[in-house]
Parts: sequence; C-alpha cells; structure tokens
Amino acid sequence: MKILNGPPSVGEMIKELYLLPTGLSSEEAAKMCEMDTELFEDILTGEAEIGYELAYKLSKGFNTTHNFWLNIQRDYQSFQVK
Repeated sequence: MKILNGPPSVGEMIKELYLLPTGLSSEEAAKMCEMDTELFEDILTGEAEIGYELAYKLSKGFNTTHNFWLNIQRDYQSFQVK
C-alpha cells in the first residue's frame, strides 16, 4: 500500500486487508460480494469507481459499512485532483 504517496485506492485496501492476509482469490471475493469477477477486478485495478451500489456490495461481502468504502473512494479521488 502506498501510504506515503497519498491515500490508498479501494482496490489497494481490498488487497491489503482481505486478499493478501487470507489468500482469498479475486474470484472468491467477487462471489462473496455478489458481483461479476470482471467488475471486481476492475475495482482492484482502479478502473471502476465506487458508488453507493458497489460500496453496498463490498460492505456485505466484507462485513463493513458502505460508508467505509465510499470514504476511501472520496479520499483517493480528492487526492488525485490535487
């Protein structure tokens, strides 16, 4: 995770908090979040932005709040604009 280079993206957070520590594959995580694997991988690479619907799916799959994901997305985007 690139802490010193600004806030992490949603994809970086997912990798660091969920995929790497547990050994979960992107296919397995996508299934947990009830979304298409391709869309999930787009989130991981930063190609898909997180809105309310995706934040809700991530919150259900990873047992968090949707605001957790929306705040990460907001912080990442606001840093990218600067």
